[in-house]
Amino acid sequence: MCRAGPASSRRNRRHHVVRPIEDDGEGGYHSVKDNNTTLKLRALQQSLPQTTSTTSSSSEYDVTRTKCPVTGRLSNVLDDYIIFSSVLGEGHYGKVRECIHRRTRVVHACKSIDKSKIGRLDHLQREVHLLSVTNHHGIMKMVDCYEDAEHVHIITEKYTGGELFDEISENTSPNGCLSEEKTFGIIKSLLESVNYLHENDIVHRDIKPENILFESEQKDAIKLIDFGLSRRHEKGEASMSNPVGTAYYMSPELLKGNYDKSCDIWSIGVVAYILLCGYPPFNGDNDNDIFESIKRGHFDFPNQAWSNKSDLAKDFIKCLLRRDPRKRFTAKEASMHPWIANS
Repeated sequence: MCRAGPASSRRNRRHHVVRPIEDDGEGGYHSVKDNNTTLKLRALQQSLPQTTSTTSSSSEYDVTRTKCPVTGRLSNVLDDYIIFSSVLGEGHYGKVRECIHRRTRVVHACKSIDKSKIGRLDHLQREVHLLSVTNHHGIMKMVDCYEDAEHVHIITEKYTGGELFDEISENTSPNGCLSEEKTFGIIKSLLESVNYLHENDIVHRDIKPENILFESEQKDAIKLIDFGLSRRHEKGEASMSNPVGTAYYMSPELLKGNYDKSCDIWSIGVVAYILLCGYPPFNGDNDNDIFESIKRGHFDFPNQAWSNKSDLAKDFIKCLLRRDPRKRFTAKEASMHPWIANS
């Protein structure tokens, strides 16, 4: 069986993110053309950190919301920040650069998103809103948000420790990857962040090593980032149906189009497995092969990489990778597992 994954022959392959063409009916903010757009945009505007360049009257607001459908206000990021030319990261929709606040001289990161490349601006609107209302030490903190005619600029804290993905790539050997001590520290912090999200009716839907950053070069604290696929989902609400995420980390019920927040717990189980051995529990040569492997739900702990891992670590992973989401641990229950609680 091929075990190529994040740290082997696919080391340079960034995981393909599955995004729906349509996402109607999925929480938060819908199409900016609906009848409640003005109220939604104004609510979003009030929730965002205030910048020095905002519209001041209702008439100005109505004019600018045409050009600025995400935040409902026209603002110039360069009024408050100096943005450097060097690129820290680059994705499908924009680039991340270092910036510095002109008055405080505090260094931040600026994610500039090209609106012309976004098929559904209401999804970007939802991402900005969720970032504006989350406040947890383990989650990326948005400092400011600006919108001009072409871009949305999201200002966040700058983290300097790099991606967890790179840590996996650099530490994988035939005998495994990170130590149990290092792994349960990362997973414990991740569970705390996800528990906070779930208690606030937010589902991340794209938890993976690329979306986990180390806060500093000491690599003693992590931050969960990228809320591009996140949404609200309240208890008792109809199940989510759109299969979004990244192939390796998608749960069986998500692939079937009938899932809830427990899909995030499955993803954490996959991350924990990879951290300990360096390859994913469900694999394949392409996304379809991976999906079939996930649906079967069979995984094991090959001796070479797992012989030196504890039974508690293996039991923890089994509790998170239960195919039936009703039997799968919640984030709170996972935090109480002896492998985490006694660490």
